[in-house]
Amino acid sequence: MASSLGRLKSSIFDKEERKMQYQSHIRGLNAYDRHKKFMKDYVQFYGHDKNVDNRAPIKTDKDTLREGYRFILSEEDDVDSTWEKRLVKRYYDKLFKEYCIADMSQYKRGKIGLRWRTEKEVISGKGQFLCGNRICDEKNGLGSYEVNFSYIEAGEQKQALVKLVACQRKACL
Repeated sequence: MASSLGRLKSSIFDKEERKMQYQSHIRGLNAYDRHKKFMKDYVQFYGHDKNVDNRAPIKTDKDTLREGYRFILSEEDDVDSTWEKRLVKRYYDKLFKEYCIADMSQYKRGKIGLRWRTEKEVISGKGQFLCGNRICDEKNGLGSYEVNFSYIEAGEQKQALVKLVACQRKACL
């Protein structure tokens, strides 16, 4: 009976020791690693054969902006006030809509992409004091152009009068 009591004490002591080690291990992890450990333990305990990462794709803010962004927002875009539209409007309002940045990589085919400048580009002078071509940083020989930009957006033909600053290099004009 004394030996079984000794084994019982040893068993309880070992269990408490493992519990303390586990708790100290968990406290040493950052939040993300702790989450991964708990999810792995959960799946392992409940025996789900499914991988936790095999779920429907999540729509991020960047995806929402890509889908809902318009070069020029109309009054109709302000009417529907879903969170997606509000997010796009908030982003649009942060853009600086005086000068454009151009992607002229396909100008030989008659295709030029234009977008508004970001705060970082305004601070650096890109598109106003530096060439507005996306890949050019020329400071000298710049010309300012007011361009009637015609484009197709959301299935309809649109046009806008925009300002563009570009250098005289052949690739930029």
